[in-house]
Amino acid sequence: MKSLFTLLFSFCCLFTSYGQSVTSYFINGFPLDSIQTEYIEAEICKVTFSTKVFLDIDYGQESKILYIKYNRVADTKGNYIEFKSNMNALNYLNMIGYELIETDYIRMKDDDIRVKYMLKKKVK
Repeated sequence: MKSLFTLLFSFCCLFTSYGQSVTSYFINGFPLDSIQTEYIEAEICKVTFSTKVFLDIDYGQESKILYIKYNRVADTKGNYIEFKSNMNALNYLNMIGYELIETDYIRMKDDDIRVKYMLKKKVK
């Protein structure tokens, strides 16, 4: 009976361990966690009428002037990801291998304050 319980327990642990991966997000179809640059700049943009934020990433990719949301973090379907807060977005970037090196605050014309983070890839 003990060996059967041990076998079932091991079997359940094996299958539940596969679901513990980091959710993969994309920048214009390119996986964010596979960026090979050493430095990135992340800008926090507030979601209208919400406490949530969008995350725009610049890692040196080509940008399109007429399409402002080109650098916005999205899911596999192209839907923009809303992070719960600035810290939620920053913690995600830390989880995929970046560390914060500088923070900059920018006051916009409408008295909105945008936050920019300069991040560096962690040394392994």
